[in-house]
Amino acid sequence: MFADRNARFADAYYLLMARAAIGLVLLVLVAGCQQLPAPASALSTPPAPPSGQAPAPPSGQVVPWTPLAPNLAPPAPTLGPAPLPPGTLACQANDLVADVIGSNGATGHVITSFGFAGSGAACYVEGSPSVGILDSKGSPIAFRQRAPYFPPTHPGRALIQPGAVPAPYTETKVGQASLNIDWISQPEACPQVDPTQRAQPATAVIAIPAGGIIEVPIPLEPAAYACAGLGVGVFETPYVPIQPGPPPPLPAISMQVPSTSHVGQALPYLVTLTDDKNQPTDFTSQCPNYEEELFADIVHGSPPLGGNHIYALNCGEAGPIQPGASVTFQMVFLVPVGAAPGKYTLTFGLGYLNAMTSFAQAVVTLR
Repeated sequence: MFADRNARFADAYYLLMARAAIGLVLLVLVAGCQQLPAPASALSTPPAPPSGQAPAPPSGQVVPWTPLAPNLAPPAPTLGPAPLPPGTLACQANDLVADVIGSNGATGHVITSFGFAGSGAACYVEGSPSVGILDSKGSPIAFRQRAPYFPPTHPGRALIQPGAVPAPYTETKVGQASLNIDWISQPEACPQVDPTQRAQPATAVIAIPAGGIIEVPIPLEPAAYACAGLGVGVFETPYVPIQPGPPPPLPAISMQVPSTSHVGQALPYLVTLTDDKNQPTDFTSQCPNYEEELFADIVHGSPPLGGNHIYALNCGEAGPIQPGASVTFQMVFLVPVGAAPGKYTLTFGLGYLNAMTSFAQAVVTLR
């Protein structure tokens, strides 16, 4: 019943946290009846707690409490190669069709672009292939392969699907790939070579990493000085928005709460998270938020006291939780000054954004 939170609380919680932080300082300085416990260092053994405070966990290891602002913004999609369908294999030469789709010059470099599409089942190409260049007589030009003049911008596994080769001087689409090569066309790069001894590239021989060779005719372009090498890029593909995966599953929750506390003072307690899954719980990429509420009559739906309490868990101090292991967090709840003495239910919810999906609760008497 705590999972649904309306967007109208988005502004309220920031104001609440600011007031809570100020209230905490005032409570400690003015009330004087109960001091806020000093945060325990991560993986340290805290001293024996005073009467009325939450006991230390059996392991004695506690992640300190910190009022961290919650992350209420959904993860933004990143850009990357289109995901490959399950079971997609690497392309071999007979799975591909290719052609020159562009050529241009830059500071004495001739850059030639090849486009690739599929001739059969979907497959993928990846990495930098070996490329040889033949002249018009079919003789190899003595190039050494080197890094490309322009670094690649969209590397990764490029999905290849059946279809036509990209049109010249157009952007590739998902299901197509490109590859750039470049050579030097200015004699200054090879001062020891007779300027008349240039080589005219006529055919590219591209070795596909998974097997086979594709020969692609090269249109007439400025001749090459082989001593400067042949720049070979990587297979590239257009990037698409990649939606973030589901957040990691939440661990089981247990609470250690003092049986009594006082109105208008800080209530320290402990929350232990146990990984009951068969994989480690690692909150590095997306840390969950927690929500704590105090109810006078939770069975009959009384409103929570003190407003909305949503913070980010102190994940940075905790690290991953191994399967079957537990991590204990120190928590502090600010009991409102307007609460009437009596028996209450303290609830702790854990979830992502503002949707709490895992809960624990304990009873505490306020005096």
